[in-house]
Amino acid sequence: MKIDNKIPLYGFNNLTKSLSFSLYRVHYLPSAQSVKNYNIYINNTYNSQNLEVLLTKICHAIGGNVLNIASQDYIPQGASVTLMISEEAKPESLVAHLDKSHLCIHTYPEETAQNGIAIFRVDIELSTCGVISPLKVLDYVIEAFSADVVDIDYRVRGMTRDENGQKHFCDHDIAQISDHLAKGTLENYRLKDSVMTTHNLFHCKLARRIIDLNKHLFGLGENELASAQQADVVGALKLELNELFMS
Repeated sequence: MKIDNKIPLYGFNNLTKSLSFSLYRVHYLPSAQSVKNYNIYINNTYNSQNLEVLLTKICHAIGGNVLNIASQDYIPQGASVTLMISEEAKPESLVAHLDKSHLCIHTYPEETAQNGIAIFRVDIELSTCGVISPLKVLDYVIEAFSADVVDIDYRVRGMTRDENGQKHFCDHDIAQISDHLAKGTLENYRLKDSVMTTHNLFHCKLARRIIDLNKHLFGLGENELASAQQADVVGALKLELNELFMS
């Protein structure tokens, strides 16, 4: 079958850069009604249509162009979206690079709260070839999901050559992932980095430093809880965040 919309390739960079996130949001649900309202909120806020918009923004933030979108919502909860992306065409050449790049997201809501606490997880994977770097969107993704705990992996695979034929296994400087995070993110999260530099493998975990109870309560405000209850809820939330951070 003849395909008329083929994209010509040139100046191809064979290095594959992959950035993976697991982002966690933790809520306290004090009643059966709040659980019901929470599930409705998750399904409405993180449905495939809204996730398509978010991933498209991420794609453009790294200088990419969306080639194709596939999405699916699930019953009772959850959604998945995958984008096939390329480098944006340069206006003067109107030639795009097809970089075998993709961007995908999967949501994993907890339908039933455990001891009043529900954990919502989002997995995002961004894989690019060429000169575009997924590291540009670290802060944007963390902020977009108001994540309480973040687990990040970054890896560079393959090899490419320069104009002199010299092999290169990484085309940019990186010591650790946290070096690419904004000052505000570093101030709001505690973190730990681990690296295997010789293998171009990098890992970083972040956990929110301060718990703002109003941002974790669903269906009521902080002032609606007695002081002793507030302390108990904060303690339970800290335990959950610490377990996710240390795992």
